[in-house]
Amino acid sequence: MRNLNNIISLPRAKPLIKIIYTTFVNYRDRRLISDFTGLPITENPYKIREPESITDIIDQVWSSWKIGSEVTPEQKISENWSKLVGHKLASKCAPEKLELEKGILRIRTAGSTVKQELIFKKRSLIKKITDLDSRLRLKEIRVN
Repeated sequence: MRNLNNIISLPRAKPLIKIIYTTFVNYRDRRLISDFTGLPITENPYKIREPESITDIIDQVWSSWKIGSEVTPEQKISENWSKLVGHKLASKCAPEKLELEKGILRIRTAGSTVKQELIFKKRSLIKKITDLDSRLRLKEIRVN
């Protein structure tokens, strides 16, 4: 056992042992190695770091999802929905899905009368949406 202590105290051997300690997350494993080597138990490397603040996490999520940085076509339609269809219809229907590559806007309605009224207004609604943003080149509106 004396030879083992001499090997552990060598400058080259210490970093190797520290690497072994940091790979074990379980307290029981770290205690077993500590008892075997005679060295103190190292701190859990996952407990050492400080917790991140919630504002930093929110900022990271917002920047990765690009929230607030650019207005998407869906946002533009949703923000101007009551202007596009009128105040009476705006509360009874909503844009459900925008497929830009196909040029299709799907609208969910509350009932058949609202659906029929939107079908009558399809052409004017397409024109209003394309006037709202030139990127929105709609070919068709599907009412559900």
